[in-house]
Amino acid sequence: MKHKSSWLSKILPSPSENIEHEADFAKGYIYFSRGLSILLTVLVLVPLTIISILSHYQYKQLLQKEELTHLMLNMEQAQSTVDRFISKLQSIIRFVARDDRYQDLIDPKNLEALFVRLQKEHPDFADIEIIDSEGMQKSYVGPYHLKTQNYSNETWYQEVLLRGVYISNVFSGFRQVPHFVIAISRKHPQQEGSWVLRVTIDGKTLQRFVDTISTTFVNDIFLVDAKNIAQTRPQQYGEIGKENELYRVKKNIDSDIYRFLSQHNKILPEDSDLIVLKNFNGQEILHASVLLKDTPWRIDMVKSLYLHGDAWHSFQMRLVTIFLCCAIVAVLVILKLSDGITNHIREADKKRQQFLVEAENANKLASIGRLSAGVAHEINNPLSIINQKAGLVQDYFEMTGDFQHKELMWGALDGIQQSVGRCKTITHRLLGFARHTDVKIEKTDINAVLQEVVAFLAQEATYSQIKICFELDKNIQEIFSDRSQLQQIFLNITNNAIDAIGSNGQILLSSKKIDQETIQVKISDTGMGMSPEVERRIFDPFFTTKETGKGTGLGLSITYGILKKLGGIINVQSEIGKGTTFEITLPVKHS
Repeated sequence: MKHKSSWLSKILPSPSENIEHEADFAKGYIYFSRGLSILLTVLVLVPLTIISILSHYQYKQLLQKEELTHLMLNMEQAQSTVDRFISKLQSIIRFVARDDRYQDLIDPKNLEALFVRLQKEHPDFADIEIIDSEGMQKSYVGPYHLKTQNYSNETWYQEVLLRGVYISNVFSGFRQVPHFVIAISRKHPQQEGSWVLRVTIDGKTLQRFVDTISTTFVNDIFLVDAKNIAQTRPQQYGEIGKENELYRVKKNIDSDIYRFLSQHNKILPEDSDLIVLKNFNGQEILHASVLLKDTPWRIDMVKSLYLHGDAWHSFQMRLVTIFLCCAIVAVLVILKLSDGITNHIREADKKRQQFLVEAENANKLASIGRLSAGVAHEINNPLSIINQKAGLVQDYFEMTGDFQHKELMWGALDGIQQSVGRCKTITHRLLGFARHTDVKIEKTDINAVLQEVVAFLAQEATYSQIKICFELDKNIQEIFSDRSQLQQIFLNITNNAIDAIGSNGQILLSSKKIDQETIQVKISDTGMGMSPEVERRIFDPFFTTKETGKGTGLGLSITYGILKKLGGIINVQSEIGKGTTFEITLPVKHS
């Protein structure tokens, strides 16, 4: 713990920095468990979050790539399809308008017969007319009265003469019916200049054809002219014959789409444009537009971005669900793991604390033993002299007659001898505590020893109204140990239990077999119990909670020392107001 870096010490405070106070001790483990949980949670959730963000980004790129690729393919297919359709119409009109057919076509009957044949194949042809090199209408077939019209000053007429072919926008004109015009110019066979075949086609033709190329991938597809006027009917974005509303919104290309186009080097078809409209009616849409060759039109495709697609929403829901499930499982496992690690450290610290206490007690016992041996020897000599002199004075009193205050002096001499006897008892205990007396191993019935000890104290217990009970395991085999020293151990503990109860209580002595090599004896009382501070010091020599003159503080210290010599272990469990239990573990065979 001392070698931890400062930042780690703040995250994982040492749970055993203070072992003197139980509250601080428990609080240290709480802080340690909390710090460990936070550290492990960060270590798990940070990579999980990074992986989730990368997965989100990669799937977004994948959807974007797929979306743009499909849009490009659909646009190329739509462009090719419309081009083929327009080319087909142009081919038909070019075939009809051969250079050598001018004279035939200016005949109204021949022109009408031709128009009837064309309408059988293309019912949307509205009318047909022939215009000479001076821009005058020479022949007309159709439902309208367009006789002797002069088109020489019309823009479209000048354009068809210049380019050879002209396709107009969809317009209503005086007919008040949407239509468009295809005009082909041919060299005049008899004079300078060119004549023109002009065919009017119903605008519904374009609409039906655009409807046939609509795909489920795009949300809308329509044609617009150079002024962004819708030539066919949009399904969602705008109205036919009006400027399309998509072109009224500020356009900005998405950086991801631009990067995609740059990286893949697959730009949209030639003369095309790709834009992203941000926040169009509350959503982002992808708007692509491509110019149709030899026409005044562009074909527009509109697609809602992946952000509004089912696949994207489904992926986000799955990603969030997986992330939350992993996070919850990780947190639960981390909490369980932190508790387990903390409990393991707590138990290790308890054992370490117990070893330190035992080592400290052994140290104290050794020091006090050496001191007590010297003190006992030094005190025994004066005590022997005092006892001898007091006996000699008593002998003199017996040889003399009565005199004043003889009885009082005789009583004083008795008190001196009793005190000397008490001092001798204490010094003998000190000597017994200090001496490494040999252990006399013999076969011993542990249950019988417990009953003998109780017999010694039965009268005192009865006088104090203390009930002594037994829970003895009759299957315990005889053990090999020192019988007299076992008696002293049990006698000391039982005697302390009687003192702790005072009166009106109960003492329970129990024995049981733990395994083939170990037995356990418990002595429990219903006394006042001990505080944790007292409990930690009860085996210290000369430590006692009894009144002055009623205890020397050596009983449990001697008991502790004897048990160590017998290869046993003693533990105590106590709670104030609930009593105390001593657990004595002994080997079946003393080595």
